[in-house]
Amino acid sequence: MKWLLLVAGFLTMTDVCAQSARFGSRMVSIGDPVTRVRDVAGSPEKIEQADASEGAEVWVYKRKGRKIQLWMANGKVVQVEDKKDSGDA
Repeated sequence: MKWLLLVAGFLTMTDVCAQSARFGSRMVSIGDPVTRVRDVAGSPEKIEQADASEGAEVWVYKRKGRKIQLWMANGKVVQVEDKKDSGDA
């Protein structure tokens, strides 16, 4: 019974670091170039500077109650995070 609760807890976690994110019927994955991201996902709602010295950015998308963050460095996706949108600006 305890293992069932543990599994249920993992399945209901709201923050998910992933290898890819879905935009409609298409996917953006780690390693994809910026041009593919724009083609699949369109323009982000906002772009945050993650590390100015490295030129890293976080592209933020909001889709159907989800907040998708794509970390970009050297023109490619290096990290994907998909979580429930808490409504923070």
